Amino acid sequence: MTEYVIAVTEDLENELAESFAAGRILEITDKGPIVEIKKVLVAKLGGVKVEIFSNEHPPPHFRVKFQGSTANDTIKDCTRINGSGEVVRFEKNILMWWQSNKQQLIDIWNKMRPTNCPVGAYQE
Repeated sequence: MTEYVIAVTEDLENELAESFAAGRILEITDKGPIVEIKKVLVAKLGGVKVEIFSNEHPPPHFRVKFQGSTANDTIKDCTRINGSGEVVRFEKNILMWWQSNKQQLIDIWNKMRPTNCPVGAYQE
């Protein structure tokens, strides 16, 4: 199947990249995240890419690419569909980022649906 990639805004990608740069979140608590202390090279930061595909299979989802690895998560609740490599280590970073950006992901998904899309608009 041909993939029709829809770019999310650079601000969305930068926000997730900054989260990755701050360190991998080990746990999310009421007082905020507990972050693994680790230096990340700035050059690696630019490698974060978030994609939504216009003519895609269900469920509505987004893809995060980082350092040659990918992970696909549902827009509904950020459940991992699949993924491998370095990006999987940042699962909680993606979750916190998703919590702040879910509505933007829904808006992008709905705006870009072609009329013949097998999935259609996002619905809860």
